[in-house]
Amino acid sequence: MSVREVSAWVMVLVFGVVGTGCLASILRAGLDAPPQPAVVASAPAIVASVIALEVVLAIFFPKKAYAPPDERERLIIARTGHWAGLAFLAAVLQALGHYVVHADGDVMFNVIVLGLFASGLIEYGAQIVLFRR
Repeated sequence: MSVREVSAWVMVLVFGVVGTGCLASILRAGLDAPPQPAVVASAPAIVASVIALEVVLAIFFPKKAYAPPDERERLIIARTGHWAGLAFLAAVLQALGHYVVHADGDVMFNVIVLGLFASGLIEYGAQIVLFRR
């Protein structure tokens, strides 16, 4: 397994766990509730997880961690980033459409946050699938 595939697996796990926690918090309070503390705390949790992942990969795979991606990896990263961007765009457009009609910023915030986690899962999940092909 390549370093980028290991990274993708860890990111799917991180986005899945933190995203599921955010989804549960949002659904418990209601989609139209103000931003929940767990949701607001998820951003620093993701950033800290990514930093920890990069440090661990640099320790265990010192040569591979800093190697530039090869041609195949560059194409996979570009393609999956594009798909994730489209998924996030769909969530943002729906959130903005709801805001224009109902003027409810809380729903807009919650939908955009959930769209961000969904796009992360799509990006890294698709990377795993394409790296294994």
